[in-house]
Amino acid sequence: MNPPTRRKFLKGSMAALGSTVLPPAVQSALAAPAASGTLGSIAHVVILCQENRSYDHYFGTLKGGRGFNDDHAATIQATTRNVFAQANSMGSLYTPWRLDASKTSAQWLSDVPHDLNSGTAAWNKGRSDKWLPNKGMNAHGYLTRSDIPFQYALADAFTLCDNYFCSARTSTNPNRLFLMSGSIDPQGQRGGPATTNGFTYGTLTWQTYPEALQAAGISWRTYQEVDNYDDDALAWFKQFQNLPVDSPLYINGVKKRVLADFQADVMNDRLPAVSWIVAPAAKSEHPNGSPNVGGDYVNQYLQALAANPAVWAKTAFILTYDENGGFFDHVTTPTPPPGTPDEFVNGVPIGLGARVPTIVCSPWSRGGWIASEVFDHTSIIQFLEKWTGVRCPNISAWRRSVCGDLTSCFDFSVSSSAMPPLPDTAALANLALQQRSYPAPTPPAPNTVMPSYEAGQKPQRVQPYQLNGWLTQDLAAKRVWTNWSNGGSKAAPLQINLNAYRSDNPWTYTMAANNTSRDYWSVVTYGNGYYDLEMIGPNHFYRRFKGYLNAAAWNGQPEPQVQLTVDGATQSISILFDNRGTANNAVFTLLDRITANAGASRTITVGPGQSTTIAYAATDGWYDLKITLGGSSNFLQSMVGRIEGVPGLTRPPVLRW
Repeated sequence: MNPPTRRKFLKGSMAALGSTVLPPAVQSALAAPAASGTLGSIAHVVILCQENRSYDHYFGTLKGGRGFNDDHAATIQATTRNVFAQANSMGSLYTPWRLDASKTSAQWLSDVPHDLNSGTAAWNKGRSDKWLPNKGMNAHGYLTRSDIPFQYALADAFTLCDNYFCSARTSTNPNRLFLMSGSIDPQGQRGGPATTNGFTYGTLTWQTYPEALQAAGISWRTYQEVDNYDDDALAWFKQFQNLPVDSPLYINGVKKRVLADFQADVMNDRLPAVSWIVAPAAKSEHPNGSPNVGGDYVNQYLQALAANPAVWAKTAFILTYDENGGFFDHVTTPTPPPGTPDEFVNGVPIGLGARVPTIVCSPWSRGGWIASEVFDHTSIIQFLEKWTGVRCPNISAWRRSVCGDLTSCFDFSVSSSAMPPLPDTAALANLALQQRSYPAPTPPAPNTVMPSYEAGQKPQRVQPYQLNGWLTQDLAAKRVWTNWSNGGSKAAPLQINLNAYRSDNPWTYTMAANNTSRDYWSVVTYGNGYYDLEMIGPNHFYRRFKGYLNAAAWNGQPEPQVQLTVDGATQSISILFDNRGTANNAVFTLLDRITANAGASRTITVGPGQSTTIAYAATDGWYDLKITLGGSSNFLQSMVGRIEGVPGLTRPPVLRW
């Protein structure tokens, strides 16, 4: 018997949805040649949102992801350390510390403050250097593969997002509102702004995304226990109150459906197009609940899908976490520029919040990939929008510009529909119950020793950026200019930190796609000519510029200038050394910090009034360069990034400073 074609398979599988409108992506797939893999290969999207864990807390030690291997984390102002080394209220320094579940009750932590006030204070206007005084020592704790083997195995098997941020720098409810509706109503026109968990239930009136699906005839459903930990965001809206039991909103969004109902729907091939799963309190991975107990809950849904291979072969399963729960994360959070519409409440930006673990599980996301595009909870809605054709009107223009739609997590030309082997989560859950009686984790003595992390690289998905940044000087105006460009197809967030001489920073920008921009800094006014600036963007994009702009700065002349140029995917990098503004010889030293190049350095001598350009060969598309200038102890430029546009490998090992 000949196997069915993919088109016949999709038609047959969607027939189970009766007269429900097919998502446009599926309609397009049915009309396309049978050999093509597209977004329409998906028939079901299942979303399971757990509780209160940060990326560094879970995956800081994971191979390849942006965790403790990141030696270009933001510098703490007026210090020589970065944000990994946090000071407590007494000034003692601590780097992240291990929560060892084999010896302690690390599976059962006490809660960490994760409210709006403590989150805003820890963020500290973007400096992210006040975690311990506002969150406590447990905030700096982390778990490893031996503590949470299921979560690590899932990341190794599928695609892990290492640049996915929660939507708001606050607690659970606002973030779940973003997940289910794309907004917290920042203008306060429909019951908001819902910036904390303290709003009155039943007073929110803006449209949720499930309602938009309902109006378009796209099937959807929530699966939730009687104890749903009050995590069903739909219940907080007026339109979901006091519904008749035969109302579609009641049937799909209020009625209780447990794991057994999901299993039955999978086995009978009657899953809706979109499903949201809400875990009970004890299995939600909230810090007073075990990650391994929660992992067992997640795995039971995955195994339910695997029990019907025909259903799993057409399903995308997205695991995310509503917020970081107060746990530390080191990556600078994308923040809108001041005045951005629908992104500020009382003059304070809503988000983005800290990174949270997010794994995209599907036949088209196998292979242990890392996706480093900027995402937040609205990205899941944007993914559903692209798949169903149903738009959510609540997502701000800024979020749409900088937060991706998750499609870069998939490769529809490659499908592997076998469920990968995963750990025995039932055994892990039972072990966690025994570990509950272990002594509580004890923080270490003050130290600045960074945790170890797993060696090696992972495959990395294509990023939609092509970022660059360089410094120029204007001695006459007593300014330096930071210049940036983005040759990619997606806008990217940018933050500039001043590490000395000024306290009225950071500054935030949005690097528009296929565009350039710049800003100036009056360094003579504020630093008597000295400057020290950092530029921070997605996927390890980093620049640091230090120097001295003064009539008597460098042998009586302005300092020479350096500009790196990225020509595009698969192309080489060129570096311009410009000494045309001086009457002195300039002797530059360029250090290649990528370990594979053995810390190779070279000297570039440029005569007075001259310039020269050299070619530089990136390693797996990556560059990590340190440039100094002979005769100037103040001059330092650090240039880090990747030539984007093609899949590749995550960042290679580099030499420490």
